[in-house]
Amino acid sequence: MTLPQNRIPLLKVLSSLAAIFTLLGIWLVFELRNGYDQVLKQANYRAAQRSQILGQSLRTQILASDYVLRDVASRIEIIDGVFVDTALNRDKTLSTLLKEKGDTVPNFFSMVLFDRDCKFIATASGQNIGTRSKPELCEARKKFKGSGPMVVYVPGNKSASGRAALVISRHFSDVKGQFLGGVLGVIELEQMQRWFDSLDIAAYDSVSLVDNSQLLLARKPAMPFYFEKQMMTEADMNSLSDKYAKSGIATTIDIDGLERLFGIYKIEDVPFAIVYGFEKLAILKQWRKRAIELSIGYCILLLLAGFVVRSHITVLRQHNEISKNNALLRSSEANFRMLAENMADIVWQINSFFKVKYTNAADERVRGYFNSEVIGIDIREQFTELGQEIFQREIDKRLQLEKSGNKGLAMNFELPMRCKDGREMWVEISSVPIYGEDGEIEGYQGVARDISLRRLHEEKLIQANQEMENRLLEATEEKTELQELALHDAMTGLYNRRFLDAAIVREITLSEREKRPLAVIMLDLDHFKNVNDQFGHSAGDLVLKALADIMRQTSRESDLICRYGGEEFIAIIPNMSASQAFERAEIWRRQLEENSLNYGGNEIKITLSAGIAIYPDHGKSGEELILCADEMLYKSKRSGRNRVSIA
Repeated sequence: MTLPQNRIPLLKVLSSLAAIFTLLGIWLVFELRNGYDQVLKQANYRAAQRSQILGQSLRTQILASDYVLRDVASRIEIIDGVFVDTALNRDKTLSTLLKEKGDTVPNFFSMVLFDRDCKFIATASGQNIGTRSKPELCEARKKFKGSGPMVVYVPGNKSASGRAALVISRHFSDVKGQFLGGVLGVIELEQMQRWFDSLDIAAYDSVSLVDNSQLLLARKPAMPFYFEKQMMTEADMNSLSDKYAKSGIATTIDIDGLERLFGIYKIEDVPFAIVYGFEKLAILKQWRKRAIELSIGYCILLLLAGFVVRSHITVLRQHNEISKNNALLRSSEANFRMLAENMADIVWQINSFFKVKYTNAADERVRGYFNSEVIGIDIREQFTELGQEIFQREIDKRLQLEKSGNKGLAMNFELPMRCKDGREMWVEISSVPIYGEDGEIEGYQGVARDISLRRLHEEKLIQANQEMENRLLEATEEKTELQELALHDAMTGLYNRRFLDAAIVREITLSEREKRPLAVIMLDLDHFKNVNDQFGHSAGDLVLKALADIMRQTSRESDLICRYGGEEFIAIIPNMSASQAFERAEIWRRQLEENSLNYGGNEIKITLSAGIAIYPDHGKSGEELILCADEMLYKSKRSGRNRVSIA
């Protein structure tokens, strides 16, 4: 059986539409799935970044505390089992030394000296002297062989104070490596929790501190019932890490019952980890909105395609009837009008001069014009200026098709029309030419359908995509701001210890390659504790900022000025000899000595001591240079302060 010729193009159109919408549906599913994965991956990456930044910040606090422990350890000498202050502060006890040094690190609640049996022989508070650490803690200290500090979590039932804490300790040993005791500092978990409470995180985010056995030590939002309990099993922690490594997405149910995307950062050389989580539902809020809008748009397009096919079938049928017997069509005009009047779409006819010959009742329902107001009027007057431009382009295309022999083809296009109430309405027009007996075009007829709602949805989809791009840009800017904060000291604006550790390695490498010296200047404010005690910590902050401004104003762009910790500063100055470094340090010393700070009506005068080491004469590594500069700093202290010493 042979299909009628007019059915063959229609089947092709239907097949093409089916293929297009199938491919469009597959693309939509793929796009939404890919968008879903990308949103989760980006959130997980941000969680990993935040956990890393917080972990590095905590590590910096621990290293700053360890610096104080090393300072105390450098002052203590054990003679026949007796701990002696080598600084020869005859009017001060060891407890006084511990308190003074402990006060330089606000996070310390206590510092303790202990002997080979882990018995407390001196404490910053003067209390608990004679107390012994738990046997298992003492044995762990004796077995510890690491080069850095020993950092452990001590639960409340094993702590001398009865409160859970993070304990940082440095140990003494004799020439044979035998354990002689040590000095330790304590950061209470309550202090760590207060730090977590001060963090600015979103309402449904969480951040936790856990040890290597996944015991929860601190958390925001706080959940005291779970503190010092296992947050998750080691298998769960490893599973999260494996998920992130394989797919970039690591989700699980948190202890508060919410599903979160977690970033985990295990702090280097410290048995703790920071776990940061974004609530999954909050992260997916915008994606769900976009998925709904795209699905609605797809359904609308599918419906519109059905309407277009229906209109196309109608136009094809009309065209076939016109081609078979144009005279019969004219005689049946009454039947045509009856059919057209009952259509929801606007049906129209125009002559070759574009004058309206016919329009159905739908024109009055849709645009508000009576039939008498439109008949005989140039149809182009019904279009807006943009609509007139589009219509003229389509007429030019029609004439080109006619010249090339493609006659009778239906053309589809969209343009804006005017409504009687002043509104602008977008319509989709499907038109075919009407031929006279001589084969020339004597007019056009077609169907116009209101598509304003569809275009509105398309605009909303475009707006939704723009909003998503804006959010991605905001996330990128947030990451940049967090990275900048991680490298600078919040109070003085100078580089921090974390930046220094990386920068000094880079500068030494560059100095070695270019065969040039590198100066390291370490400064410490003299009697800074007296300023804090007499005027308060706000006055102390003012002094630190003043010294930072002096160093910054007299430094070159290539100089690296860092706040090392407490009242100590370090300057790394490329291509500077020992004499030049001494002159630079002297400038800082004199300016600070001559500078008077006014705080609350009180005049504050303070001086500094400094020590200088030069690469490569005094050390080949960053650690050697800093230790050498530190020794020179304390030489300046011992020599009466307010002076500069060169190695």
